[in-house]
Amino acid sequence: MGAMVKGWSSPFSILQYSITPLLQDRVFQYLLISFNYLFTFLWFRKLKSVGMISAVVMAGYNNKREVKRYSRIVAEHYGEKFIETGYKPLREFETVIDGQRVSKPLIRFTLEKLFTSELIDEIIIVGHQMLLEQRLRRFIRQFDKPCHIVNQNSRIPAEIVRQFRIKTRKVKYNSIAGNFIKGYAASKSCREKRHALFVASDSPLTSSEFISRFINVASQFWDETAIIVPAVLINDKRDKLGRLPVRLQNDSQFQLDGQKDEYGRQGYRLSSLISANPHCFDVNTANTAYSLRKCLSPKVQIKLFKITRGLGYNNVYSKYFIRKDLSIVEVENIVSAHFGGKLKIIPMLGEDSTFDYDGTDLEFRMLSTMLESDTETSE
Repeated sequence: MGAMVKGWSSPFSILQYSITPLLQDRVFQYLLISFNYLFTFLWFRKLKSVGMISAVVMAGYNNKREVKRYSRIVAEHYGEKFIETGYKPLREFETVIDGQRVSKPLIRFTLEKLFTSELIDEIIIVGHQMLLEQRLRRFIRQFDKPCHIVNQNSRIPAEIVRQFRIKTRKVKYNSIAGNFIKGYAASKSCREKRHALFVASDSPLTSSEFISRFINVASQFWDETAIIVPAVLINDKRDKLGRLPVRLQNDSQFQLDGQKDEYGRQGYRLSSLISANPHCFDVNTANTAYSLRKCLSPKVQIKLFKITRGLGYNNVYSKYFIRKDLSIVEVENIVSAHFGGKLKIIPMLGEDSTFDYDGTDLEFRMLSTMLESDTETSE
């Protein structure tokens, strides 16, 4: 234990050096040593327990019909060419290690960071079980950390349907919400009714440092919130992939230096991470929320504002587009009402964590270039 808390001293260890004369008394010395061990144990236990979390990696896939539909949406709203025809998490990307080009499946960039994180105690992967096992079996066996693959096409267990009051007409077994709850159900976090870290498999530039920083901050709110999301600051009008951020006034407790527009707003995008406890919100709402993630698409905006009006927030459109004073806390309240559980937004730095591969030619080329120069993936 001494090696694991190297460089740290308990309050009573420090106290010893300021009360040297009293140490002549053996009774006092005995008490002091006893309290020192007690506080060291309790403090070490806290250090070890705070932040430990199960990671659920979302590596699902769509059928050919859904892929074609999505490719039309991408072409219509973003003017981009959709190139992905296979199983996206296993799409090969190149990076440079020790001066040599190395090709890896997309999901492996994420898994490498989760396996080496001291804050992750287990990994659950939800996706194409057969292809994942074939491609990743040797890689996974290199680590002692528990890792389990859940088949996307498996049914949601009946006891989980009852426990989380899932409406099967709203939550199909192979939908985002279906995979979400199956992954959680397979985790230690579910058995202990606590938060799990849900991780997208298509964001290879999300760093170990960003993951640790988010977990450490999010852990402060696990007992009081159902969902915690990082809102990543985008200083420019568009990010490096040419995507527009959502502009909000930051009235949260987490203030960030950065450019503001004339209305006092900063730009934010979601990252590849979410901390959530499905015991504390309505899982049946997850698919709708996911379908609204492209909130700058005109069709999505119409649907979004209809939903917010139904929740009792009638002026969201005017607050965002006309008055331009929609704030982070207001978004927290609106989304909390939708999920039926408290949502917390944490503004953070780390633009690379927002770069995901949705299957377009531009994303593939840009991410490939970034991966060649990324120091973490090249170690």
